[in-house]
Amino acid sequence: MTHANEHILSDGWLLDAASGAAPRAIRVLAACQAELRPEAGARMGAAEAAFGALLETAPVASLRADALASTLAQLDDAQPSAAAPVADRDPVIPAVLKREMALSLSKQWRRRFGGHSEIVLDSLNEPGVKARLLSIPPGKGAPEHGHEGEELTLVLSGSFHDGQERYGRGDACYANADTIHTPRVDGEEACICFAVELGSLKPTNPALAAANRMISIL
Repeated sequence: MTHANEHILSDGWLLDAASGAAPRAIRVLAACQAELRPEAGARMGAAEAAFGALLETAPVASLRADALASTLAQLDDAQPSAAAPVADRDPVIPAVLKREMALSLSKQWRRRFGGHSEIVLDSLNEPGVKARLLSIPPGKGAPEHGHEGEELTLVLSGSFHDGQERYGRGDACYANADTIHTPRVDGEEACICFAVELGSLKPTNPALAAANRMISIL
């Protein structure tokens, strides 16, 4: 969850991200917020330092005799990824996210149901985890919906209001299976967000729910 007044990832999310226990998409989202907000970066640094201290006290693990050679071979075989020209020129996108866009197959905005556009970050997707960039026009938003699981949405530009609080650049909005909300862009510019869903959205309107299921498979 987030801290109500700060909209920064909670200690639980930060610890999971720092330890590597969180899905990779969540770790990238945490790194993005750390890049956008100094206080988030300081807390992430503290979490990483805490785990570093734990590792120093852990028993030393033995390595295979060929461990060094195997690692060097993998580095030699690694090829630089193709750059994402649009992202590289866009100051809105944090550096860590630009690298992920370069790894993803999809790099172009795709128009979706409801008027928003998205870029699916397939390099971060895994079973039960969906990561995407969203671009929502001024005055537009998502219909009222709930969630099958947890969702974290980081605002990269613009702002939106979910019926309870306002979120601007660098803010993270948290939702879970108990959350029912209606996010809507409240400024005069499009709102660009990085969203990670640990479960599908559940529109409260039955017709929209059916449409969402059909569109999601296209």
